[in-house]
Amino acid sequence: MGSNSKLKYANACNKDRISALPDEIICDILSTLSTKEAVRTSIISPRWRNVWAHVPTLDLCDKHYQREFNPVGFSEFVDRALCIHSPFNNHEFRLSSAFAEFVDRALSIRGSSKIHRLRLCCSGVKNYPLIDAWIRTAIRLNVVELELVLYSFGRPFELARNLFTCKTLVVLKLLLESNITFTPTSDCFPSLKFFHAKVYDPDADSMEKLFSSCPALEELIIGGDIVASKVLNFNIEAPELNRLKIFLAEDDFWEGSESNIFFNVNAPNLEKFDLEADFVANYILNANSLSEAKIDLEYVHTSGYIDYELGCVDRLERLFAGLLNVKYLSLSAPLFGDPECHTEDGFHLPELNRLNHLELLLFTCCNWKSLIDLLKISPHLEHLDVYNNKECTLENYRDLLVCEWVPPEFVPICLLSHLKTICLRGIQGRPDETEVTKYLLKHGEVLNKVTIYTCDFRVEDKVKLCQEISMFSKGSTTCQIEFLEK
Repeated sequence: MGSNSKLKYANACNKDRISALPDEIICDILSTLSTKEAVRTSIISPRWRNVWAHVPTLDLCDKHYQREFNPVGFSEFVDRALCIHSPFNNHEFRLSSAFAEFVDRALSIRGSSKIHRLRLCCSGVKNYPLIDAWIRTAIRLNVVELELVLYSFGRPFELARNLFTCKTLVVLKLLLESNITFTPTSDCFPSLKFFHAKVYDPDADSMEKLFSSCPALEELIIGGDIVASKVLNFNIEAPELNRLKIFLAEDDFWEGSESNIFFNVNAPNLEKFDLEADFVANYILNANSLSEAKIDLEYVHTSGYIDYELGCVDRLERLFAGLLNVKYLSLSAPLFGDPECHTEDGFHLPELNRLNHLELLLFTCCNWKSLIDLLKISPHLEHLDVYNNKECTLENYRDLLVCEWVPPEFVPICLLSHLKTICLRGIQGRPDETEVTKYLLKHGEVLNKVTIYTCDFRVEDKVKLCQEISMFSKGSTTCQIEFLEK
């Protein structure tokens, strides 16, 4: 190879071909990196200085940077990348100030470049007009997915009103502290399909209006900590809503007689409902299309806390009134098996005529009555999964435990005509467990299969239990019994 050819080859190898690419392609490359990593490319060359700010996804979180950098290190990093020179020596102030200028610069140099996704987490920035300006800028740049994590530090802060009328917003995630308020308009979120709101001691008026007009919403998740003594009305009006998840915890222990938390749900197309809470609120569900529900009230008990949960039976009955059309139900609620929660004639639960599959978690503090109650109201049940002996959260539950099987006066209709499969998990070989198994096998006239998962105990005891159950009479000649370990 001649000297000229070698020189051309060397120049070609040394040429920065990536920098020669159009901004659009470089942005696509940088979009595969985190914002923090993308910012670091700004020191490659002047050509790369501001390209990172034009990527369609920005993750701007001061907490994230506090974890990754010490206060001096992060400030110096921002200073170096963006030529910001702060005269302040206080590390905490420098960090929040540098981050504020960093975000301000990131949004301002975009020009008219649209933002597809923005995550903005502000736990140390106390310049609320600046935060408001950032949100308004994102809206002006036609943001599609927006996640806001905001802390108020005891001072009130109202979210920008044009957030609720943004026509490009499809995904919204909010984490809001108590003093952050908002005034939704009558026509909220015209294009929003996915909404995740996590609130802490929320404002009553805001909760009443925030979800009350969402014409395009398909998935809604509401979570956070609630002060039980407050009156809160969650009005959910969403004609296209398909999935609703509520997970709430009480922020204080309140010895009131009634819950002041209300969920009024009007969602004719709702199909999936997931509830996880440590208290029983008031639920009114207008959801005729609801086919799948998961109710997790694991931490709700009456035993030892009678005054605390007065009225919970009525609230549970109202909740079940909204589950009439479900085909699949997963239930984790010690209240149904708590002897102190039952009235003389038990719960007044409506019939679940469409229920096909029931998954029931039974706790160590409960008796078997909840199983019978649910079988009675499920005449067309075909599949039953029972998870037994789930550890109770009450410290004194062993003093309340009564492990006995009392067969019902009449055999539930589903056992005689529809129940095809039964799965029993967590079986420890107690007499009450074998009696339940014996009853189900005897009266399950159309059973095809019963699967029994045993817990860890001695091999000889397990063999004896399997032999005993195998000898039980069966109402179905085609029923097969399978023994498995958990």
